[in-house]
Amino acid sequence: MTIILTYGKRQRFRYRTYDLNFMGRVEGLKFPITHSTYSLNGGPPVYFYIEEVPDPGIDWTFEYKNSPAVNRLKDLGDFNIEVPVSAPELRDGENTLVISVQGSEGDLEQVTVSFTWDHRPLPIPLDLTDLSCFNHIQEVGQIVDGAFDLDRDQNLIRSRAPVYPDSLLVLGSLHGSQEATYAVRFTDFTKVKWLGPSDFFAGHAGPTPPIGIKPGWSTAGMIAINPRNEARSFLAYGDHVGTDQEWVIQTMPPARFYPKTRTWYRVRHQVEFRDGINYVRWRIWRAGDPEPTQWFIEENDSTIPDIYPKYKEASFALFQHSGMPIEWSDIYISPLL
Repeated sequence: MTIILTYGKRQRFRYRTYDLNFMGRVEGLKFPITHSTYSLNGGPPVYFYIEEVPDPGIDWTFEYKNSPAVNRLKDLGDFNIEVPVSAPELRDGENTLVISVQGSEGDLEQVTVSFTWDHRPLPIPLDLTDLSCFNHIQEVGQIVDGAFDLDRDQNLIRSRAPVYPDSLLVLGSLHGSQEATYAVRFTDFTKVKWLGPSDFFAGHAGPTPPIGIKPGWSTAGMIAINPRNEARSFLAYGDHVGTDQEWVIQTMPPARFYPKTRTWYRVRHQVEFRDGINYVRWRIWRAGDPEPTQWFIEENDSTIPDIYPKYKEASFALFQHSGMPIEWSDIYISPLL
């Protein structure tokens, strides 16, 4: 049995969202799992979920897996350890995470991950138009789901193939009203329904009692583009978590948009928190053309009663749901005044 970390045994994090994510897989594991925990800096063991549900051959572009992780883990043996930034054992500077897994035959495997933590949020404006000063994708952002790579030669960020459902790379820290502008290119539309390409991420929600992973997506304003001519925005709390607090708003009917592959587009994506209401708006246009004066899509959560969880801040993130890799560049995040 071998524990493999997606980004290795030496990692780095800044305060961008509510959890630190350590993704990986366990190879050669004999199911069922009898033990899977992590320990932060010698603290108490904390249970985390490892995917035990085999891929039933579903079409990931249209269906979600019948698993406790829903669409956050894809293959047998995948895991996504979520370490809360509020954990009392977490400290600035150097930290150690010990991961322990035991299978049904009693074989125990441990791996130690060293990582640095900086509790200071990244300020905005955040200028990521020039990526040449970064050496690793974890210096640019925090991977929450899936995997992403930094291409310094082409000055862009690329989702890694195979693109897992709901891949997410958080670039900015938690802030109030803000906007992001960027360039995006869709490389291929094979087996893809929702392309992304960005989100104002508000965290993941989990059921009670905890199950070792939080499957419920929370967004203060997502862009979702379907290459078959649909575009929407989503606002949600705990989408797929299955609790009575869960709510989802989406653009209905969807707007019509026909993206092309290998074509650079420009995007302006805004989130605004005003008078207790969360607004999202965005527009997309072909690079080199004048920016439209009208918003392509606008949504808000004014229909959701205040007794439900609502947002006052979010983190700008790059997002993709399955398919072939997307490429992003010329990213700039600024406060919305």
